[in-house]
Amino acid sequence: MVLDSSALITLAGAEALALLARSPHRAITPSEVYRETVEIGLVKACPDAAAIGRLFQQGVVRVQDPRRREKLAGISRTDSLVLLLAEEVSAAVLLVNDQALWRKAEQRGLAAQYTAEFVQELCRTGRVSRRRRDSLFRDFVANRRYSEQFMEAFFLRR
Repeated sequence: MVLDSSALITLAGAEALALLARSPHRAITPSEVYRETVEIGLVKACPDAAAIGRLFQQGVVRVQDPRRREKLAGISRTDSLVLLLAEEVSAAVLLVNDQALWRKAEQRGLAAQYTAEFVQELCRTGRVSRRRRDSLFRDFVANRRYSEQFMEAFFLRR
């Protein structure tokens, strides 16, 4: 599983970073994501930067850079690296919370998943209770990581 900054920030805001250890997939991300979420986050005193940093220290998420380092059209340099890494390692899933990256991944034939879908999958496989899932979904909306409309549409799709 390849992680984007937005997915880490979404989980951190809901105090749900530990869910990454429950995933059946190994979690990796480019060093640029680490830089954005931990190094820059600490400098800017972002409340979740230290918690995200601990994930890396504990080895729950590992840094791996793609061999190709080009910027792709329509997405940021960091998102380009995330997408290139996902392609390079044939990731089972690309965990995002960014619509532009999700669309670009789908265009390139990658399995992209929103953080809410990741939580739903953990619930479906018994790794997270329904009660915890519902609580996380409320937190995602309260933290403005998802709109109420997005979550309503998400529930209708399931």
